[in-house]
Amino acid sequence: MSRLSIRSPEDWRTYDFWNLIIALVLAIAVIGFWIKYGGLAASACCSGASAAVNAAAATAVASWDVDGRVTLTGVVKDDASHKRIIEAAAAKYGAGNVVDRLTVDRNFSSSVVLAGEVASVAEKNARSEWARSIYGAGVAIDNQLFVKAPPLPLQPIMAALVVPATEKIYFLTANTEIDQKGRTSITRIVEFLNATPNAKAVISGFHDSRGDKAQNELLAKDRAKSVRDELRDAGIEEGRIVMRRPQQTLGGGSLTEARRVELSIE
Repeated sequence: MSRLSIRSPEDWRTYDFWNLIIALVLAIAVIGFWIKYGGLAASACCSGASAAVNAAAATAVASWDVDGRVTLTGVVKDDASHKRIIEAAAAKYGAGNVVDRLTVDRNFSSSVVLAGEVASVAEKNARSEWARSIYGAGVAIDNQLFVKAPPLPLQPIMAALVVPATEKIYFLTANTEIDQKGRTSITRIVEFLNATPNAKAVISGFHDSRGDKAQNELLAKDRAKSVRDELRDAGIEEGRIVMRRPQQTLGGGSLTEARRVELSIE
């Protein structure tokens, strides 16, 4: 036969008292654990996020694109500063070239980063001074503008182009008209003259030794003038055309060779 233990009211009060004490101890332990670990972790998380926000807010950026537009980002301390900065940027670069992404916050910018590309060191320094004037003397300017390398100097055109050989324009007997082959020869010289503004064209007329020398020289001059007129019509200035005295072809050479004008580059 089993025995039923019957406790007195005093025993029950003692039992409830110790249960209450144990529950309180466990509750205190749980609260302490949460404060030590959970609370600190939450605090570290929030403080880290706050520090990150403040760090981001502490830096503003003025960035220029290739078209000359400037984008202003970051924070300023009040509405008056915001208005002053935007108006100064619009006055310098034009209202349509200013992108306003500034916000007003008590964590106003302590430094401004300048980003983009400029053509010279002088322009880079000038933008630093401009940023300092609109953001105020108490704001540090971090000038990260990139200076483009200057273009390589152009080589002299005469060195880059091959001077064409002397062209020979041939004429029919007692004739001063230039045929298509002669015009093609003249075109090659004109192309070089257009590419080299300092070059000059030299025209030399020739004739053979037969017949009247004065008539032959006159014919050689007229043929040289025909070539000169072609150069003029092609846009070559008079000052870039040198006319040489007619020369006589000696030695009984070819008559075709005698009836020529030589066109060369000087």
